Amino acid sequence: MKLATIVSDSKVIDWKTLTGDQELVREIQNRLSEIGLLKESKLDGTFDPLTKAAIIGFSQNVFLDNGKTGLFGPTFAKKLIELSPTVKTDENSALEIALKFTLQWEGGYVNHPDDLGGPTNKGITQTTYDSYRSRNNLPYQSVKFITDVEVYEIYSKRYWQPSRAELMETPLAVVHFDTAVMFGVLGAIQFLQEALGVTPDRIFGTETEMALQSSNNLDTALEMIAGRISYHKQMVEDNPEQEVFLEGWLNRAYDLREFILNL
Repeated sequence: MKLATIVSDSKVIDWKTLTGDQELVREIQNRLSEIGLLKESKLDGTFDPLTKAAIIGFSQNVFLDNGKTGLFGPTFAKKLIELSPTVKTDENSALEIALKFTLQWEGGYVNHPDDLGGPTNKGITQTTYDSYRSRNNLPYQSVKFITDVEVYEIYSKRYWQPSRAELMETPLAVVHFDTAVMFGVLGAIQFLQEALGVTPDRIFGTETEMALQSSNNLDTALEMIAGRISYHKQMVEDNPEQEVFLEGWLNRAYDLREFILNL
């Protein structure tokens, strides 16, 4: 079964039906991966606890109660197909600014034998690129040849849109986006919530959106950066073997602070 079939036939299925349909599970996993809620390594059509958690998290993020009811119908399927609203022109501009910073740090093509992520270009792994090309009915090719248009679209769909960066003023959007790239969408939402002083449940719900309305500014962006710096230092304190990465992490945070202060 396909998500499109659930929409066109107005079908409603339960957990048992969903988990037993490998084709449907794989499609759902691919779309959850595109928006940063599931790792690429889990795109095998096998329903597991991580897939279930990602489905529940997605439902909560789009204000649906499918995780509680255990029923999945056209509304759920349509939202998962659409992922999120189309990016507006002014949002495109803000994303371009955010990418200008982030891509400086993500670097170009690398294929280090010790890197478990495999070949990567501009922060995009070969696995992610393969998934993108497949979804757009394009032949596979090395991520070394990824185009700027593809880079933009992947970052938009995997990080910008699902993190809700389009709701934010440019300085905060830039920080939030870069945080999503580094820590995942849910991690970025948690840093945002901690900066806003609301419950850090990693769900962009009503409480977070209301708090954002009154603190959608440079100060919140700077608080998020301070939170990242504290997190990195604490990580190294808890895991001294990570100290080799600390200077790079901190330099990125300091550079991000200078970048938004000069916007």
